[in-house]
Amino acid sequence: MGLTSNVQNMMGVVTVQIEGFFTERFINLCRINNVKIWDIRNIVKGIVRFKINIYEFKKLKKIAKKTKCKVKIKDKKGIYFVLFKYRKRKLIFILISLAVLFSILFSTYIWNIEVVGNQYINTEELMTELKESGIYVGKSKIGLDKKEVVNKLRTKIDDLSWVGIDIDGTKAIVRVVEKTRLEEKDIHDNSIGNIVAKKSGIITKIVPENGTAMFKAGSYIEEGTVAIEGTIYSKYIDPIKVSAKGILMADCEYELKKEYKYDEVLKESLNKNLYTIGIGINSKENMLNYLNKSKKYDITKYSKEINLFGLKLSFDWYKCSEYTETTITRTKEELIEIAKKEANDYIENELKNSIVNGTLKNQEATVNDIEGGISVITKFTVNEEIGKFVGGE
Repeated sequence: MGLTSNVQNMMGVVTVQIEGFFTERFINLCRINNVKIWDIRNIVKGIVRFKINIYEFKKLKKIAKKTKCKVKIKDKKGIYFVLFKYRKRKLIFILISLAVLFSILFSTYIWNIEVVGNQYINTEELMTELKESGIYVGKSKIGLDKKEVVNKLRTKIDDLSWVGIDIDGTKAIVRVVEKTRLEEKDIHDNSIGNIVAKKSGIITKIVPENGTAMFKAGSYIEEGTVAIEGTIYSKYIDPIKVSAKGILMADCEYELKKEYKYDEVLKESLNKNLYTIGIGINSKENMLNYLNKSKKYDITKYSKEINLFGLKLSFDWYKCSEYTETTITRTKEELIEIAKKEANDYIENELKNSIVNGTLKNQEATVNDIEGGISVITKFTVNEEIGKFVGGE
């Protein structure tokens, strides 16, 4: 079985420069022969640079012979080149091997515990009870029964309404919902009202502490629908209106859609600025233009406007920043990796700021081919608290 692309690139990546009249044919032959190259850059006419891992580098010799291109190595990075450089120093290899071994060994233990969601229950008390329940710093992740820990913790602390445990690397994240928090969170103890859904989703947990649940777990609920009615029903007495309280957790879906092109034109500033002036009459610009037409510029305009005899005059000053354009050609695999990174950024920068007591349960991406690139639709399923108190009239 071959190594994955990420492992191959980590072992060694070479920046290659080819020179010749048939550089485009060289690139096409690489693709035809399934030679993976990326970060392709046209330096000048007849000179192209790209990256390739060391396992594929030998295949370039045959292609270079066919296209009569010269192949030069401009840069080398990766574990292979580091090990080759220090190949005669056995002590370094021993120390690296021991470091890797200890890293793998220590990664199977919990070295950090974070408690999230507690407002009234003391964190130190929670940490003490967590230790007695089976989670503590130095505890092995192998064979850890999170469900058993949760049951023990809820038995020990009566004020806990819900507990969830996530293991992220060597870190244990303990999320809690307190019963007392629900009683004091909103100032509506003496008002009559309902708990409604502030988002649409599939209910995963509904616990009415005061009032009557209108749905069951597994049901789909629309935004704005009453989930816990502020009424207590009984066969013996008339219905009693109350201030609804409770927990409403649901799986909600979010979507990120974006298109990515194989060829991308990048601007590179040359840090060369030219300045010129002009005059505008009734919004019609007249610039004193002495720019080189063979070069490219970003133009910034600054104006001072006056009205004179019914004419709208503007005295303009232009800053012209020279730049060059470089075309980068990426493979489909590279575009997918970029889409994954942007999806992770979306989670960190947007999703986490818009959800309450939420946990990402699933992330699924669909890739579709479009003209000149791909379209990536990423769907996120987040389990979060969606209950909101709405007072009656």
